[in-house]
Amino acid sequence: MKRCPQCLFIYPDSDSSCDFDQTPLESVDDATIDAATRPPKRRALPIAAATGLTLGILIFALYYGLTRQPQKASPAAESPITAEAVAPAPAPPSPTPEVSPSPSPSPSIAASPRPLPPQPSTAHTRATGDPVSTSGPGIGTRQGGKPVIMLSSGGKIEADEVWRTKDGVWYRRNGMVSLLKRGQVKTIVTR
Repeated sequence: MKRCPQCLFIYPDSDSSCDFDQTPLESVDDATIDAATRPPKRRALPIAAATGLTLGILIFALYYGLTRQPQKASPAAESPITAEAVAPAPAPPSPTPEVSPSPSPSPSIAASPRPLPPQPSTAHTRATGDPVSTSGPGIGTRQGGKPVIMLSSGGKIEADEVWRTKDGVWYRRNGMVSLLKRGQVKTIVTR
């Protein structure tokens, strides 16, 4: 068996270079491959689980002991209460329902109806060329020139419009909208 020294990917003996990074492969024995592919022994897992369970029980006991306070007996509960000592209070007389006419509203001169302002249409009946961003016009429309995105890899993209969001840098070119991650963009200039 052969293995790439960079990415540690295993190849058959017939291959001579890594498919990913074109590094020359080195021959390794089966014991090295078994050691690299065998999962590590997990002796610490039961110890960690037992320790976590013990700590959880101790924390619960401490919390329970601190929040449960002994209840003090009230002096009224200690004296015996007799039936003669506590008599129910007489119920107040219930009111009789009366029907009273409600005054009718009088028309007011000051309450003339005002016309409502026109509401914008929410129907999506037309296709638009506006940017996806709702933060306003992008870089290309504000500054008057065509924006050029300088990439961190050294390349550049000429766009019709560019705008930044929390996701990264969006740009439109020939009607297509695309997203570049923040790490891919070095700067944006306007020509």
